[in-house]
Formats: sequence, structure tokens, C-alpha cells
Amino acid sequence: MPSFRPVARAAGAFALATLLATGPALAAPSKGPCYTVPEFAAEQGIRLHTELMVVGLTCQHMDVKGEVSLFNQYKQFTLKHQTRIQQWEKTLVAYYKRTTSGNPTRAFDTFRTRLANETSQRAIALTTPVFCGTHAPLVAAAMAASLAEIEQGLSPDADGLRMANAPRCDRPAPTILMADAAAAAAAPARSPAAAKSGAATGTTTKTKAKSAAP
Repeated sequence: MPSFRPVARAAGAFALATLLATGPALAAPSKGPCYTVPEFAAEQGIRLHTELMVVGLTCQHMDVKGEVSLFNQYKQFTLKHQTRIQQWEKTLVAYYKRTTSGNPTRAFDTFRTRLANETSQRAIALTTPVFCGTHAPLVAAAMAASLAEIEQGLSPDADGLRMANAPRCDRPAPTILMADAAAAAAAPARSPAAAKSGAATGTTTKTKAKSAAP
């Protein structure tokens, strides 16, 4: 079985390549809120946890009879690392408390649902067989990895370009893909009329993010 870090990096690189191929070039915002290093790392952890959920829901056709399903592996991962996942959540809620005037918990919940929608849209853009063939190995790798290995693979200073909702405060120069822009880039092309209608009604996909509670 491959180690967690190369699999996570490959999945992230494939996601970035897909987004860049299906949408316009995206760059980091020059102004606005930014992440501390712990906040940036917490978002990477929440991205991983959310991606495991979407893979488990999307790739059920890959489940093997008599073996633990992908979605149940996601639930086992949640239980195994519940304390750390809750710490990631609290760190991001604190970020929203620091950077927004509204309810920080609601802002985090909205972001996480949007993040799940982004991943679901990427699966649609790639087609289910391609998405699942690329991302399903991440579930087993995440389950087999220790927390230290997971955090090493998700480190803000790990090699490669990272998708994030905001740039790091201490390192704003590298290009960053924001969650909203990434979701738009991965979504199938729509007619101008449909796009206008969607913008007016606030239409989104229906994927719901799961909390850390088992």
C-alpha cells in the first residue's frame, strides 16, 4: 500500500490540474483575510476529511462485498481522529470569529458545505470512474496512516500548490485556489441565461458536509 503523503499529494495535484483545465486561471486575492499557519493547516485537514466523505458517497460502486465500504471507512477515520478533527473545526471557527462580523460557527458550516459541493462538482467534471479511480486510494491510505503522517502530508510547507479559501498571512505570494472560485471552475459550463438564473436564486449542489461527531 502506498504511504499517505504521496497519495494525498497526487490527489491534490490531480484536483488542481482538473480545475485549471476546466476553468480560467485563478490567482490569490491581494487583499482580504488571511490564514495563520495553524489556520491554514486546519483547513487542509478539513479538506481531507470532507474529501473522504465525498469519495465514500460518490464511489460506492467500488465497494467490495465482505469488506468495509468506503463510506464506513470515512466514518471510522472520523471516529479514530475525532479529537484532531474537532480541533481543526475550532481553529477555523476562531478564524471566522476573527475575520467576519456574523456567526463564526455558521460561517464555518457554510464553508464546509461549499467545500463538499466543490469536491462533488469536481467528480462530475472528471466523471465518476475517473474521479473514483484517482481518489478512492486516498481513503485506505488515510485509514492506514498515523495522525503524525497525516499532518506531515497536509503540512502547509509540504511540496506543491495548495487549494485554500485564503492565503497564508506569512506567505501570500504563491498562487492559491479559493474554494468559491475552484467550485465555479469545476462546474460544467452553463448557458448565460442559466448562469444568471443560478446567480439570482443562489442555487447550489445538494451535498451536505458531515460534522466530526460519529
